[in-house]
Amino acid sequence: MELGYFQKDVLIEKLAKKFYAIQGYVVPESYRMQSATHPAERACVAMALFAVEEFELINYSSSGDEDDDEYETDCLFPE
Repeated sequence: MELGYFQKDVLIEKLAKKFYAIQGYVVPESYRMQSATHPAERACVAMALFAVEEFELINYSSSGDEDDDEYETDCLFPE
């Protein structure tokens, strides 16, 4: 599943706010984390961007071959 531009934007905002909340901070729902200038807020946006990019890479690589899961299982649990 490929995320659309707006889906990606919403997901980045949601993740950044969640990462910020984990650190004990609260921001208004209407606050735009991607426009932040504070280093801690910018770090949360960077983490969110990284998480979304990793998700897309994993999703993209797993959509190509269904046998990948079987191969990984075999490698983890050799007989």
